Amino acid sequence: MSLIQLTELQIDALSEVGNIGAGNATTALAQMTNQVLRLQVPQTRLLPFDELPLVTSADPEKALASAYIAFYGDVHGCLLLLFSAEEATRLLKLLGTPVPEDIFLASELAKSAIAEVGNIIASSYLNALGQFTGLSLLPRPPGVAVGMSGAILETVAGYLGQFEEMGLLIHLVIAAEGDELGLQLLMIPQLDTLQIILAALGLPSESAA
Repeated sequence: MSLIQLTELQIDALSEVGNIGAGNATTALAQMTNQVLRLQVPQTRLLPFDELPLVTSADPEKALASAYIAFYGDVHGCLLLLFSAEEATRLLKLLGTPVPEDIFLASELAKSAIAEVGNIIASSYLNALGQFTGLSLLPRPPGVAVGMSGAILETVAGYLGQFEEMGLLIHLVIAAEGDELGLQLLMIPQLDTLQIILAALGLPSESAA
């Protein structure tokens, strides 16, 4: 399948869904941490799948912590939340969770905290997408992986099977008490999923015709 060429209007619609989902997630995280959090306007773009390992670092072998949530229902795919080692440290401090000296030595408690944040953000995004489209999007229990960016994406690809040739990247920056937590949320659709979502938004792509 060839890459979908999205129009500016389609990107704007998907970005608006991401903005609402990110706002809901920030509110939930603020309640969870009992802190005042501010969300910068998220940036949304479509990337070829083979470029996704490069979005968090120029070094594709840089260590990452991730939470991944498969979703099913009217459409299928995976939401992947990526943190660099530095970002994961900021997140764990924000949550009041003990921080490991090496992200590869993260405790089960730390992994559980990352999974919970992944669940909150993914559920907020899927809820917003479902409200906009009327589609049923149901999350599966989150998983956590720590490793190199390329290896993590290969693992997810092996778990889900067939993908579109692209992923929808939403870059979030959440500010807390003078510090910033940056993270990448990837919506990786299975075949035809993105076309179904665009059609439900009233903005079908040419590939969906």
